Amino acid sequence: MASQTNPVARALSLYRVASLITGTLLVAISILFALRLSASEELWLAGPHGLLSLEHFTTDAMGERQGLPKVGFDLTVAVLIVHGWFYMLYLYSDYKLWSLMRWSFMRFLIIAAGGVVPLLSFFTERHFHKIALAQASTDASQTSTPSEA
Repeated sequence: MASQTNPVARALSLYRVASLITGTLLVAISILFALRLSASEELWLAGPHGLLSLEHFTTDAMGERQGLPKVGFDLTVAVLIVHGWFYMLYLYSDYKLWSLMRWSFMRFLIIAAGGVVPLLSFFTERHFHKIALAQASTDASQTSTPSEA
């Protein structure tokens, strides 16, 4: 394993962490939105029905959700917000890795899609991690061999 002073190793570590967190939050969003759309339920923390509960709601003519508790914390919305912030970290780590490795812009877009397509971040992280390590070791071996004159 490369040392942590290597910029590629640091970028890969950041990308791995951001990818796992973003992917996990995206799976949670998918489950919570399935509940929201199919059963009109929101995940609620410290509401009137317990520490963690599913709260039923109805939608009025304006599209506003009615019937949700006035106390507690809407975890469905919280997961959306937290995912948004971690997606920014994911994009930053994607950009950092992409710029260090000098990859094509299409590769940047494929990696970026991993933060918005459920489960894709797990596959892209594993795939591009291997590619980056192989490319970094190839680049290191080319720079360490003396050039012929």
